[in-house]
Amino acid sequence: METAKSSSPSAAPSARARPSRQSDLAFDALRQAILRCELAPGVLVSEADLATRFQLRRAATRVALERLSTVGLLRPLPRRGYLVKPITLRDVNDLFQLRTIIETAAVRLAAGRVDAEGLRRLDRVCTAGYRPGDRASEADFLRANSAFHLMVAAAAGNDRLVAMEAQLLAEMEQLFHFGLSQRDRSREMQQEHQALIDALASGDADAAERMTRDELASSKAMVLDALIGCESLLDVSISPTGLPAPARARQRTGPLRTLRP
Repeated sequence: METAKSSSPSAAPSARARPSRQSDLAFDALRQAILRCELAPGVLVSEADLATRFQLRRAATRVALERLSTVGLLRPLPRRGYLVKPITLRDVNDLFQLRTIIETAAVRLAAGRVDAEGLRRLDRVCTAGYRPGDRASEADFLRANSAFHLMVAAAAGNDRLVAMEAQLLAEMEQLFHFGLSQRDRSREMQQEHQALIDALASGDADAAERMTRDELASSKAMVLDALIGCESLLDVSISPTGLPAPARARQRTGPLRTLRP
């Protein structure tokens, strides 16, 4: 009898852990799908459809959707489902403005402080490319690109600046997947990165800042081109109030239009 009593408590935590682990797996799968634009920005989704599509348990899916809503990647719409975080022009402007502030400061501090081994590592990171529309390929490229910029920020010698850069790059992942799907910009970015490496190695802070501003302007243009080319925006008219007419009509019900890259 004592054996039975001693075994049941050890089994109980394992049984309780399964739903938690399943919801974590569901959260990770859905979060990745949103950030990679496999779930298109602005699309309306339901618990049942997502559970079926991603082969998830309904209970785990429900918990994951609540967590994704808490972190801002979904917006719950009562009796209708969930709206995937859309990409707006304000997002693009705000994020690139903030990134310009952070990265120009970082490269000025890093100029002349990057060692030879660090430069070689930066150069290897820059060689990664991607295939537009291949989400796994795009994700690998974005990881390499983030590693490049975080290594530059680390050379500035300010841990808080590195943390801010990491948070910002993570927040921009969905936006970059949306833009990268339109065309292959990897060769341009490699050239931009190499020019930045040369400026950092020579200690030329002015040139490093100029290269950074040019790269960010090109990246922003890529994302804006993707938004302009989005079929769901082609027939939208802008009202004197600054809101598209269809958006005003949907203010009572919430947006349903899908932005497909």
